[in-house]
Amino acid sequence: MSMQPWRRGSSFRLVTAAVGLTMLLGACAGGSSAPPAPGDHAALPPTIPDQRTTATSSPETPTTSSSGRLDDLTPSVVYGLGRFPEFPSTALQPSIAAALQATLDAAVARGTFTGVTAAVVVGSVGHWSGTAGSWNGSAVSIDSRHPTHSAAKTIVAAQVLRLAEDGMLDLDEPASEHLPPELGFFDANGATIRQVLAMRSGIPDLDEEAGYYPAELVADPVELFGSLAAASVAPDTVTRYASTNFVLLGTIIEHAKDRPLADVLRSDVLAHTGLEGISYTVGNAMASDGWGVETTAASLARWGYSLYGGTILTEESLKEMTDFQHHWYGLGVMDFSSEYHTYAVGHQGLSSVTTCCSAIILLALPDEAIVIAVQANTDGTTSTNADVDRLAGDLWGVVSN
Repeated sequence: MSMQPWRRGSSFRLVTAAVGLTMLLGACAGGSSAPPAPGDHAALPPTIPDQRTTATSSPETPTTSSSGRLDDLTPSVVYGLGRFPEFPSTALQPSIAAALQATLDAAVARGTFTGVTAAVVVGSVGHWSGTAGSWNGSAVSIDSRHPTHSAAKTIVAAQVLRLAEDGMLDLDEPASEHLPPELGFFDANGATIRQVLAMRSGIPDLDEEAGYYPAELVADPVELFGSLAAASVAPDTVTRYASTNFVLLGTIIEHAKDRPLADVLRSDVLAHTGLEGISYTVGNAMASDGWGVETTAASLARWGYSLYGGTILTEESLKEMTDFQHHWYGLGVMDFSSEYHTYAVGHQGLSSVTTCCSAIILLALPDEAIVIAVQANTDGTTSTNADVDRLAGDLWGVVSN
């Protein structure tokens, strides 16, 4: 991916005017990246208390300038992966919100997207969501759900890591040992669960070139894994993006919990305030790669803030998830650091041939406690993931300048 460098540095300084001043006066406490091929795939409610994070200290509350900009007026606030402050209960200031909205409007006006919806969360400062243009012939609404595509792989990855935290599986055990009886014929190419999560299993996609979700070609996991060609590479030899890996993980989750995938997710990793906008229209393991998953931009951003901020998983699990080992893909997460020239993680999503036409990014900047979600309608345009990535960078530029 060729990207404009929106570099701000690894330490970000935040500010919030009257609130910070009142606190002070009153002495109050306060590898190379490559995107997957197609088919690979208003105010937000306050947060619930974090029960999973291992962080023991709260970041310093920032202050703002009278201009309303996020100016560089106070000492650095120290954030990091698994160490975000509680989800901010207030909206971003009107001047910032107006600049973010203008960024979306400009993207539609110049024809980059037919429509777009986005959400931004800045830890200890505020949150925002907005829309521009149209989707399926109607004006885009902040309350309407649109596809996540492969960005929902982050949800399944988190659930697998949660099972590991709970002692229900070991990431370094063979994946085949955790499959349901009906998949007893499939050896998963001898790959471990960790290798499946990291797209390093060697398991091929059902159709490597056409860009379909597996669910568009077969009815269920038994048909899927019974139809796969033999693997051509051994595990842990190459990072090769294949959505079949995540369908396999979905079957592992269902077998471990003895319930349909969507039920497990909703009662576990998605059982947090603000994630109600995420909907699984397909309830079984075929949705594990993002097929049939829809969300509002606000809930997608809230998911990213909860996941990478430490609400969903322990800090140790997050470190495992983002241990890229010089590859571009971790455990259900993409490394965007080279694109954004700072520590950046998340996941892209792109519509398949038959689900045309949209592109998604969930972007987290852990050192700044910033999360951005963008869902773009690319129908009638030539835009790709790179254009969505660029828009996310532009939104970042608004809140970090």
